[in-house]
Amino acid sequence: MWARTIQGKTLTFHLAGIHNQNFLMRDEETGSFWQQVSGECIAGSMRGAKLDQVHSNELTIARFTTEFPAGQVLLGEPGRTDSYERDWEPGIDKLPTVVDTSDSALPPRALVAGIAVGGQARAYEASRLASEPVILDELGEVPIVLWSGGGRMLRVFDRRVDGKALLLAPADVEHLRDAESGSLWDFRGCAVEGPHASSKVCMPAVPVLWDYWFDWRAYNPTTSIYR
Repeated sequence: MWARTIQGKTLTFHLAGIHNQNFLMRDEETGSFWQQVSGECIAGSMRGAKLDQVHSNELTIARFTTEFPAGQVLLGEPGRTDSYERDWEPGIDKLPTVVDTSDSALPPRALVAGIAVGGQARAYEASRLASEPVILDELGEVPIVLWSGGGRMLRVFDRRVDGKALLLAPADVEHLRDAESGSLWDFRGCAVEGPHASSKVCMPAVPVLWDYWFDWRAYNPTTSIYR
């Protein structure tokens, strides 16, 4: 997700095509073309500019309404919901890719959660996250925790508090507990019980992108794979 105001201009985007099997957007105001996955302008008068990323999450409607009871939900156009293709990914999975990943350990359309922080990038296989819903890692000297809530509901946090990395483990389905203080942390990354709760501490969120391996690697050529 990207902020569409840049250099004092608020841009209006439309889908213009596909570039390396990734959406290409064109803005009405300057006619420039923008790469969806990176937010970068690749052609036109604004070439080289980059949109500011807006933090976002992929959540179930149940989780969203619990955390944001006054939140709004974008629905399909009334009367045309039957025309929306809901299960399109199995067909896409069979298509060839334009990026060669034969020298890597993953098939091109393996689904990964991509994280870029601290000057480094790493891909986490969806199958690994399904079997290991809480992963502690360090990327670019930034200690992180990946916490899967099932399916594609995934959040990533910088697990440093007061400059120290927390050692976190599941306490129950809804909470993690840190070994240092015994505090409980909820899925928002906030302490809800224990010493850190009294200070209303929340771990900073780290952006994460669900993507096909070939696409993630194309835009993050030095990426590693979590093993």
